[in-house]
Amino acid sequence: MRDLIKEAIADLKKGDGFIYVTSDGSKIDLHEAASKGIPVTPVNPKDQVIKKLEAAGLHLNDVRFLNELNELISLVTGSAVSKGSKRRSFSDSEKGKIIEEWKKVEAAGKKTKAAFAREIGVGYQTFINWLRG
Repeated sequence: MRDLIKEAIADLKKGDGFIYVTSDGSKIDLHEAASKGIPVTPVNPKDQVIKKLEAAGLHLNDVRFLNELNELISLVTGSAVSKGSKRRSFSDSEKGKIIEEWKKVEAAGKKTKAAFAREIGVGYQTFINWLRG
């Protein structure tokens, strides 16, 4: 489990937006794939991480599960788990990537603005302000 969590953190910290996978699902560097003529599919690493964690029984999109997990951690360690108390600031390029991702999600009609903002960990009004530019 620890290795899975470390791998998930590493995948999400890369920060280049997408990972690239071959038809058999293997990760590959985009430049390597291009030089070898291997077709790849860009994949949002967050989606991949969520799938891997869910396969291991960690359903991080389930609010009740998260609350129970936080309570367990709190009881075991004797300290409260802060839920988003640390503010995060986003660079202009990160905001741009998030807005681009929103445009794709909006075009597909998959989510509301509020749901998307919650998913990325940004307040709804903050997200609206980003969209207004």
